Amino acid sequence: MRHGDLLAQTDWSAVEHAYAGDPDVPSSPEILAALLDEDAGRQGRALLDLNDVVHHQGGIYSATAPAAHFVAAVLDDPRTLTLVSPRRGRRGAMVPLRVALLDWLASVMQHITEPDERRRGFPYDVAACRAVRPSVYRTACAMRTDPDPAVASQALGTLLACLLDAPELAHHLAEAAAWSRGGRALAGLDKQSRVMAVMSLQSWGYDTTPAMETDPDPVVRAAAALSPANAGSIQGTRALLDVLSAPSAAVWCTRDYPHFGPIFMSNFLPAAIDRATLDELVPVLDVFLAGAPPIMYLGSWGTRLRRKAFPGGFPPVEPLDTAQRTLLNVISARCFSPDSPRIWSGGDARMALRDIVPEGAVFGIDATARSAGLATP
Repeated sequence: MRHGDLLAQTDWSAVEHAYAGDPDVPSSPEILAALLDEDAGRQGRALLDLNDVVHHQGGIYSATAPAAHFVAAVLDDPRTLTLVSPRRGRRGAMVPLRVALLDWLASVMQHITEPDERRRGFPYDVAACRAVRPSVYRTACAMRTDPDPAVASQALGTLLACLLDAPELAHHLAEAAAWSRGGRALAGLDKQSRVMAVMSLQSWGYDTTPAMETDPDPVVRAAAALSPANAGSIQGTRALLDVLSAPSAAVWCTRDYPHFGPIFMSNFLPAAIDRATLDELVPVLDVFLAGAPPIMYLGSWGTRLRRKAFPGGFPPVEPLDTAQRTLLNVISARCFSPDSPRIWSGGDARMALRDIVPEGAVFGIDATARSAGLATP
């Protein structure tokens, strides 16, 4: 089928992208047609519009599903071999448009699995994208053996994205995990895509040890360490502790990954608390909490940490050991100092820690929280 005929299958007047009605923004069919333009500059501009207009900031619009259907159908067109700037990656690097389009499809497939409270899109638009998921999977699967390593690698990342929260494709999980086996299989993906791929594999229960052992990025290694196969691994525990004490940790702990959310406070920190000894945890928490943004205080890790440090309750029957005493000083300095963010609600992790810190710590509880009965007695 000719690509013009493929575009004609959709009533584009009935669907909208993020800037519907703006005369200065091209329509969805104009953007899609320009992807196959003979001019490389127009193709690059169309790719930007595909990301910024049809899938703006991860949003799902009524035009996103038919656009995904079109993109999947034209990926084998020779014009998608034009070199363009990717959505992410090294500045100045160029990749075949085919790789960038596979990356775009992966992003759409990931964002349709977001929980309702985080997803940006109406349910029927999300459902329309989910209906396209099997065809996207088949297209990505066919390109997994492409002679261009960049295409093959991104195709693997895209097909893994298709399998997230997709019961209709669950029978492909084992084969996809087998294709991903070995750290080199995912090496061609950018950092965020590798994190997503590894998080997906480990959440399905597959061993991600090769990525933990070989990936050059500490965030990817920590994601791989979450695999149940690495629960008792010294190297896995070290990978979690290393990423929490890395200088860049404060930047990454606020980042929400599609489907998985904020993996630092929801996955890395709880796993490190569960697996590491208190002696190992204390210096890492001292570094991590010193630079962590306010959002880091949300969640249940405070309860985990309290149980880890004082399994018999507080105050302990036995005298405090060195690690316990040092932990209390770290909590006091990092969580309850005058410079610490205020406690806004009972969902703050520090609520589980406030009565174990040394007397005289500054709690900084907001007046609203105090009126709700959250202040220390």
